Amino acid sequence: MGAVRALSRRGARIERERKPKPSPFVVLFGSFDLFVEVVVLPEIEAGNLSRTDMVDVIAALRRWEEDGTWDRPV
Repeated sequence: MGAVRALSRRGARIERERKPKPSPFVVLFGSFDLFVEVVVLPEIEAGNLSRTDMVDVIAALRRWEEDGTWDRPV
């Protein structure tokens, strides 16, 4: 009976590990779009970030967030 419980715990652990982990943007802001709205846009409006450059930066970060690059081992 102990072996069955151990196998069940192992299966549950494997399933947990396979679930996608939330990105840092989701953890800190709830979503990537909210990060852009709360952090990036106000900084652009304040003149602290370049509107032109941030289009490319946000596009790259969005790809990074969507494909899980942030979670890959180095």
